[in-house]
Amino acid sequence: MTADVAYQFRNAHEELERAVADYLAISRGSHLYADAEAHAAAEVKAWERMMTLRDRADAADGL
Repeated sequence: MTADVAYQFRNAHEELERAVADYLAISRGSHLYADAEAHAAAEVKAWERMMTLRDRADAADGL
């Protein structure tokens, strides 16, 4: 089971909360990456995921 499939079983708001937590962990964890480029790429990916899930949560609320 992939992460994408696993996340489909959560409600939209729980997915968004997890994505925010993941983004913050990546953002604060630059020292864990090999270099600035690797950290920046991970941060961009996490941000895009967070924004996608924000849109999904808004859609679930009928916004």
